[in-house]
Amino acid sequence: MNLNRRLTMTLLRGCSILLYLMALFVQPIMAADTYRFLALRVSFPPETPDNETTSGNGTFDLSTSESSDRIYPFDAPPHDRAYFEAHLQALSNYYRDISQGQLTIEYDVYPQDPTASYVLDTPLIEYGNGRTRREINERVTRLFRDGIRAADAADGTTIDFSKYRAFAVFHAGLGGEAGQKLNDIPSAFIFQRDLIEFADGAIAVNNGAFQVASGMLLPEAISTNGRGGLNGTLARFFASQLGLPGLSDFENDLPAIGDWSLMDTGANNQIDASRLGLQPLRNDPESTSTNLIGFLPSRMTAWSRMQLGWLEPLEITHNDTVEIAASGSASDLPQAIRVPISATEYFLIENRISRLNIENRIPQIEFSTPHNVWLSADDYDAFIPGSGILIYHIDDAIIRASDAEKHINSHPDYKIAPAQYRRGIALEEADGLQDIGNVSASRIIQAGIISLSSIEGAPEDAFYVGNNALFGPDTSPNTRSNLGYESGITIEVLSPPGEVMTVAIRFANRLDNWPITDLNSTRESPRVIDLDRDGIKEILHSSGAWKIAGEQHSLDGLPLVFATTPAIGDLKELEFIYHRGETTRTHWRPSGTVHETVDINPPSSFSTTPVIAKFPTIAVDIWGWSDGKIEWGNFLSEIAGNIALSDAIQSLAVGNIDSDSDNELIAITSSAQIHLIHDTGQSTPLATFASPIIGGPAIGDLDRDGNDDIAVVTADGILSILDANGLAFASDPVPGGAHSPPVVADLDRDGFIEVLFGGNGKLYLYRFNAILQTEGALALPIKDGAGPIEAPPILADINNDTTPDIFAGTRGGLLYGLTAEGHTLPGFPLLVPGPILSSPLIDDLDNDSTLELIIYTANGSMHLFHLETIDPSYTGNKIIWGQLGGGPGNAGKLLQQPLEIATPTDTSLLPAARAYLYPNPIRNGDRARIRFFLLEPAEISMTIYNPLGEKIADLTHDNPMPNTDNEIAWDIADYASGLYICRLQASNSTRTEVRFIKAAIIK
Repeated sequence: MNLNRRLTMTLLRGCSILLYLMALFVQPIMAADTYRFLALRVSFPPETPDNETTSGNGTFDLSTSESSDRIYPFDAPPHDRAYFEAHLQALSNYYRDISQGQLTIEYDVYPQDPTASYVLDTPLIEYGNGRTRREINERVTRLFRDGIRAADAADGTTIDFSKYRAFAVFHAGLGGEAGQKLNDIPSAFIFQRDLIEFADGAIAVNNGAFQVASGMLLPEAISTNGRGGLNGTLARFFASQLGLPGLSDFENDLPAIGDWSLMDTGANNQIDASRLGLQPLRNDPESTSTNLIGFLPSRMTAWSRMQLGWLEPLEITHNDTVEIAASGSASDLPQAIRVPISATEYFLIENRISRLNIENRIPQIEFSTPHNVWLSADDYDAFIPGSGILIYHIDDAIIRASDAEKHINSHPDYKIAPAQYRRGIALEEADGLQDIGNVSASRIIQAGIISLSSIEGAPEDAFYVGNNALFGPDTSPNTRSNLGYESGITIEVLSPPGEVMTVAIRFANRLDNWPITDLNSTRESPRVIDLDRDGIKEILHSSGAWKIAGEQHSLDGLPLVFATTPAIGDLKELEFIYHRGETTRTHWRPSGTVHETVDINPPSSFSTTPVIAKFPTIAVDIWGWSDGKIEWGNFLSEIAGNIALSDAIQSLAVGNIDSDSDNELIAITSSAQIHLIHDTGQSTPLATFASPIIGGPAIGDLDRDGNDDIAVVTADGILSILDANGLAFASDPVPGGAHSPPVVADLDRDGFIEVLFGGNGKLYLYRFNAILQTEGALALPIKDGAGPIEAPPILADINNDTTPDIFAGTRGGLLYGLTAEGHTLPGFPLLVPGPILSSPLIDDLDNDSTLELIIYTANGSMHLFHLETIDPSYTGNKIIWGQLGGGPGNAGKLLQQPLEIATPTDTSLLPAARAYLYPNPIRNGDRARIRFFLLEPAEISMTIYNPLGEKIADLTHDNPMPNTDNEIAWDIADYASGLYICRLQASNSTRTEVRFIKAAIIK
């Protein structure tokens, strides 16, 4: 194994076993920031005799004569104060270049005596190789602590530790990552958590006035023969100080991005001295290699520079062709391009160039005297694996989930196969071979030595004309998301490697000017209305109006600033209303009339979306205030009214809840109360809940008795169904609670209306009696990590199969299209670059008898899809619950009436196929339920028997409902394991039917 392989792989091993783990929450460096760096030289008692298991004798090499072992003159002794100052100057020069002048490093090296060091009492071997990982960690941390304490004890009156932001202890001898001896000390970056675990916490200095909480432990040199340099390791450790995470596969001690990145193996990439015109001092009898390592670290990737605030990529969201300047270029062109995939994924594009390889330009290198430390270079990328466009697939879901134990590119929770991970930062290798970090990559045998030729990167990894230049849906690699979904993105490189490269970026299913970006960050939902009466609807949202082609629509004199989702309805003609501040409300008519009112002495501020609906009998505008006041008829004064409740109004809805012909107003307050309002001064409290109500109610005649019912969900995951008398039904809580308001529709086409709402990674579908529909927990794929579904779903039949289709968005920027049974529709999910926290909208905007889908993301982008372009079968146009509130008026009511009640095919009173127990068998902690369908009104009883035929218990159902499923809860806490028989009986005046159900309990 050559020096390059040994040093690189041992560093990786040190990273995962030791303390070489980077912080994941980076504070961006401020422009022109300065880091002061304190370096301390620490040695050990001289070894007498010299210990064969350590490199050196415990003291610094201060010799001035040339050693016979030295092949190259670099990092040469004496390793005195000037030698370490030269290395810190090299570090400063590297970071000034990489940050493009945004970071300055100032440094001091102690002791100030040119050749002195702080001599510890403990011999070097006591800090050497431990028997276990923990023992190694403890010894390394202890050496760092002892070095800091030694400096404080000797020079604490001179050194003001509080002036410094970075600390390093340089110890005598070689590092364990490169030394050949058993007890050479591994290098490490020590975090505060390491000091807490292994050394009693942060190190108190200056008589307790300051604490050193982190720092670097480094050797005096990487090698004794001049082939290995300290610059690379020092640069990477300082990146740890800045907060950057390592990008290697630490679980398997392998590269993940390789020599392309300082934060992987690029800190110690291989250098061919002969190409730089550097000659050895003498021939190496054991090798003819001219390879060096660690003197010229690679540049940081664009992602790392972004984390530090040194680079702002250009985001591309529309078809475009752009020029990209090489990393570190002085050009005004962008140095990185960000192409969003979803809310958590994006492609990051950068141009990397080795001018040595492309332009045959030898980098200009400055050396120190007399140590020959490599002080600076004008091309740190001279020896990267190749040149061209690099495309990284960034997955923020993995990055956010990573920490000191779960690494970005080898996170155990994202393991997909042995030694393979879904990576947080994956380099899309242009040749499609995935060689980096792959021990099965192509092997080259030279002089009897096996070399993994591409494991740290290869020229074919980059995209350029002359190599693979196309990255798209059908290439290898391809542009699918990490979840396996089509992104519709194609990236084509149009240039050979160079200082400036041209890249074309194209998006499928994006027409005209869509998407619209840089809008307000909000959770409000879109609305559509034909503003100019040309038969084509415009889109209203947040801070403006847009035509279907994505062009902004101007309304003269109308301040389009929406604080909430507008309400659209027919007061005297088709109009819309909204409020745009605490007390300002606006009314617009197609005739161009704008009516705006501002309450001079307001009771408080608006606290709900406005509503346009018939109440009690005529369409009016309705407003809710934060002091509990509700007003209606503000813009239709002849039927104006109001009522005052005791708490802030959270949401409003309208429906015909009681048996008269007038509509009632349903108000939900911030104290989780529901009120039924009949007219001015007339209200009835219906219910108060212990848990907060999520959003607003959904209104519809769920049980088909001729009166509307009210469905609400609370944060504890309970669905409640109310009628004019109050609470009628309540469900069991769903695991993880409820996260979206409910919507209602007849999803199974049986003539009854179901309730649908979002939970944690699932959509829950309930019958009108608050019983979960059979197979009614519609789970999104576990691999997608959907999390809480907060946006209320929308419903429409887009494929003409007469069954409602469900559309639900997630925080990850995925818009799922599902059948009522939970199967994914072709072409879905759609990916958008932001969290979907508000209801999408589906409607026929362009009057072509097919539907358009509008999605608004919480980070301020709006997207329009013509559904027939996603799949040709999407020609259906039946809208069921197509937007927030079920319709444009925010009334919260189902406008699409269900089918006639279906006639059951099984005419049994208690159909056998629909009477069962679940789960079965029942285990400790399970909630046992006996489920049954009842055709007609009947009394229900259940008796439980043990295997001997002895009656154990009687259970009943107080209010079984006909034409739907019902459930009886069975508490098994006091039952022993065994087999039981459940006798279920239904009886009415005309017939009695009995079903037997076997049940097993396992405890």
